[in-house]
Amino acid sequence: MERIEFFYDPCCPFCWITSRFLLEVSAERDVDVTWRPFSLAMKNNELAGDDDAVNEHGEMHRSSHRVLRVITKAAEQHGASVIDLYSAFGRRFHLDHQKYDDAMIADVLADAGLPAELAKAADDTSLDEGLQASIDSAVEAVGDDTGVPTIVFVSDDSQRRGFYGPVLQELPSQDDALRLWDSLVGLVSVSAFYELKRTRPEGMPDTASTKGL
Repeated sequence: MERIEFFYDPCCPFCWITSRFLLEVSAERDVDVTWRPFSLAMKNNELAGDDDAVNEHGEMHRSSHRVLRVITKAAEQHGASVIDLYSAFGRRFHLDHQKYDDAMIADVLADAGLPAELAKAADDTSLDEGLQASIDSAVEAVGDDTGVPTIVFVSDDSQRRGFYGPVLQELPSQDDALRLWDSLVGLVSVSAFYELKRTRPEGMPDTASTKGL
């Protein structure tokens, strides 16, 4: 079995596609995924909103941060499934193009059978310490120059090796997804390896390719 930690921010379309890739792979490979929050608003120091004039993504990142607080509280207090909540929020945002707002939070909680008062967690800053600790854990394994998606492989002796990526323009076919996964597993076993990179295609990733996952 491969044990991995997947760090996600609900608003990132690249992260969304990679998360669906992992779900597709997990159905065919023995993979144990721990889904961990990675707030882009915290990583980029955007919570205060001071740089909104020059940062077009700040408002979106903060709305996503509120969702991460709710998911964290629901998991900690009620044992809710992180991946199920991430998927429920993500489908509405990436596929249905709804905003991460109070109405969506209430809708997701209701559909999940969770208490409506959990919506208050969206503005509960006491949860930010734990969210920062999760970012720190990713950075410890990968380095400060990372964002999402980030995958950390955890060995049997608890050693952690992580990478930023894989970054996907669209959800690959199942055969391609399995080939990509098997290649990643091979790369992580080579201690000298640390990066592969090429210029990203123009335009946004095809999140519609993830329908059904």
